[in-house]
Amino acid sequence: MTLLDHVAFPARSVFDRWPWWGLCLGLAAVMAVSSLLVGFRLPYWAHADQDLVLAYHGLLFNQGLTQEYFDHPGYTYFLVIEAWYRLLHALGLMPVITVSGLPPAADTAAYDAAWQNLVEAGRALSIALTAGFVMVYATLVRALVGDRRVALLSAIVLAFGIGITTQARQMRTDLLSASFVVTALLLALAAVRTAPGWRPVLMLGLAGLLAALAVVTKIQAIFLAMGIPVIALLFGRRFASVPRPGWWLAALLLLAVAGIAAMPAVALIRQGIADAGHAMFPYHTVGGGLSGVYQGIIVGWVFLGMMVYAAVWRVRPAFALACAGAVVLGLALGVLALEIRLHEQNVIAVSNLIEHMFVFTTWKHQAALGGEQQVLSESLFLLLAKGLWRTLAIRTIVLHPDNVPQTVVVEWFVIGGAIALWRRGERLAAVQAGFLLLVAWGLETLFSLRGFQRAYAAYTDPLVALAAAWVLVRFPGLLERAKTRRWIYGTVALVVLVAHVWPVIEGRRLPSPAGQCYWIPTYMKHVETFPFCR
Repeated sequence: MTLLDHVAFPARSVFDRWPWWGLCLGLAAVMAVSSLLVGFRLPYWAHADQDLVLAYHGLLFNQGLTQEYFDHPGYTYFLVIEAWYRLLHALGLMPVITVSGLPPAADTAAYDAAWQNLVEAGRALSIALTAGFVMVYATLVRALVGDRRVALLSAIVLAFGIGITTQARQMRTDLLSASFVVTALLLALAAVRTAPGWRPVLMLGLAGLLAALAVVTKIQAIFLAMGIPVIALLFGRRFASVPRPGWWLAALLLLAVAGIAAMPAVALIRQGIADAGHAMFPYHTVGGGLSGVYQGIIVGWVFLGMMVYAAVWRVRPAFALACAGAVVLGLALGVLALEIRLHEQNVIAVSNLIEHMFVFTTWKHQAALGGEQQVLSESLFLLLAKGLWRTLAIRTIVLHPDNVPQTVVVEWFVIGGAIALWRRGERLAAVQAGFLLLVAWGLETLFSLRGFQRAYAAYTDPLVALAAAWVLVRFPGLLERAKTRRWIYGTVALVVLVAHVWPVIEGRRLPSPAGQCYWIPTYMKHVETFPFCR
């Protein structure tokens, strides 16, 4: 059952004549061609941070060596790039997949060729991941809004937003993390709007797994992951149907299995908290007595969200417990993924994620935070206030014309649409769309602590595109009238066009690779000096 099952959308265009899978594959093909034509053949050092580090870890893992990079900590991505390199090697497309297999650096041409092959293989993986993510996103949005035209337009905006286009042209841990957590959000929304049964239970279990994997991949995903219970509450739906008998037994079985999985997962996190003193980075206390405690608050937040949802939307207790068991099981399995290639530093980073993120915030804002002894401080809140001002000012373009995303026109549409919905009495829909936009702006404000990096929009662009779909589907006349339809298609085309501006500019203004040489010996200890560093 979809959100707008009471609205009929007659077939009138290519969106309706083509099969859905054909539309999705067509969009994926356009994304791939765009990335292959612009940016794919750039020198391997063009995006040294993170291309070289991530490719290097594919070599390390295939050599049987341990992980050396823990900044994000990037763990899940390293597992994926290891498997990807092995697959390409088995297909005869990649001769070098281990550190020992690299040619000697003295043979500059061969050494450069090997690294170019490694990085291009990583970029090909990024293209595949972004295309796959956008197709999944489009399908889940279609299930939510009930209109394939709106869902595909939303997916196009996402595909050519600044976040995904940046991720598709280089190797970054953000891509896998954002894909996981956004898919988790969409699964949760689809689950709460589906009649009680095993389908929503499975979707919620998968959402829990993906949310945990997102944080394990890049701990910044915790901010959007913690927003999922609130968004689900706001987008919830009440069902009059009574679940079939047997849900109490199913709930007890799910809770039992979840408890079995949760015990080692909790023990792993507790061990990481206890071992915080062994971290390779100097941690500061959080402040307010929250160190070692906020992890439990995060878990409690998830449970509180599920309890409040069940109360507000009058979910039957047995079914609510079954859903809770599925979420806990998914979260536990995601945390236990750390055991695949267990490393103390990964466990410490994930278990002490606030302290870990603060380390890199101080690197970015040394003057403001260098002297602070704890995370929560007046200086930190002042930086957040400045980040909020810049986030809002960017939306005006006039007040801050720098780093304006092409999706700003889509945000304006959401704002205008939400106002129109509110005025015509559809206030819940207006609040839902507006809240998605506020979450995106809130995330951007938090990410400002690491600088306004375009790649971080992979976490926020999906929320903007979803909010636009949420508004557009309630104004079907906009796509039926020729004039307004041209305006909408023109706006989407503008997003696609502008998406290629920065990649072209960056391709023509490549920086000197020598500027990366100061960190390479620290992060890549098992390879010889690169030719551009000699």
